[in-house]
Amino acid sequence: MSRAFGYSRVSTSDQDYELQVQALVKWGVDDRDIYAEKVSGSKRNRDALETVLNQLRPGDKLVVWRLDRLARSQRHLLELSDMINDKGAELVSIMDNIDTSTATGKLLFSMLGALAEFEKNLLIERTKAGQAVARENGKTFGRPKKLTTALARQIQLAHDDPATTMMDTCRHLNISKSTYYNALKAAV
Repeated sequence: MSRAFGYSRVSTSDQDYELQVQALVKWGVDDRDIYAEKVSGSKRNRDALETVLNQLRPGDKLVVWRLDRLARSQRHLLELSDMINDKGAELVSIMDNIDTSTATGKLLFSMLGALAEFEKNLLIERTKAGQAVARENGKTFGRPKKLTTALARQIQLAHDDPATTMMDTCRHLNISKSTYYNALKAAV
């Protein structure tokens, strides 16, 4: 007897997959057969996805709310589709109105996968362009450097004082040993 399994995914912990789960149940997936997780779609190793893929048998259907919940690149989406087909199962995307048991569904599946990858690549390009403009305007990214010129000068003065130990300096200035030694290297 064939079964319908559902897969739901959100990217961040502040997102909720309840809308997806409700759509899967409304489509006909038993809520006990829905596998949900909070992880980026670009990650290939996802526990809930692996579990549901291992459950699939010939005649089963893997139902997702949208294809982008399954994968974020066309290549990964096609790999997953092949894996599902190799098991004799089918893929259904509710919002994309795709069922890979039909020729039209297979065609739409390939086209939407390409569009999802295109959208992801555009987002990456926009992000990189925005970062480049921000850098040109003097914006720095990442953690601020702990070792400032003033701090390096204090460390050097403490080092030159024979009565002050390295540990005392680190404790007093709230720095690590590596910051202490990096300041001394910079002074040379």
